[in-house]
Amino acid sequence: MEREDRQFIQMREYSRVDATIPLEVRIVPEDERGGLRSRTSMETVTKDLQQLPELPDTELSECLRIINAKLDAIMGMLSFQTRECCSLQLTCVNISAGGLRTVLHEEYGTGDLVEVKMMFPTLPYVLFYVYGDVLRSEKLDDGRYQICIEFTAIDEEIRDKIAKFVFEKQREILRMKRRQ
Repeated sequence: MEREDRQFIQMREYSRVDATIPLEVRIVPEDERGGLRSRTSMETVTKDLQQLPELPDTELSECLRIINAKLDAIMGMLSFQTRECCSLQLTCVNISAGGLRTVLHEEYGTGDLVEVKMMFPTLPYVLFYVYGDVLRSEKLDDGRYQICIEFTAIDEEIRDKIAKFVFEKQREILRMKRRQ
């Protein structure tokens, strides 16, 4: 199927919305391309929880284990968000569950494989890492580049979360129009 045909089908398949979200795009180096899988920051935070030593009192031991796990998760989320979110820039995008269009200062070539790190303004704050191909890159008069990315290596659960964000944003826009 040709690229224009895929884009036309994608336009009908997913709703799109304009939004401003924290975003970072980078080209995926050759050595990182094996086994790409979209993921969220929550997966990264919860994988490193450590075990407490066994105590003679099993009930106390279990309570402490639960408290420790919760504290580790909270501390991990806070440090992760501080570390990872600082690099994200608020960026205007036109986004759907199938991809996004945005304007960036960096040049990307058609066919480049990129990692898109983004966060939606919802609670809890979760970073999404999705991968896609640059379908179009066009230099603008101001020296920046408008790029269109099709999400290719994306889990359906994450695609559904992006679609949910798009629909919530559309509902918010409709509510604001009704108030005017």
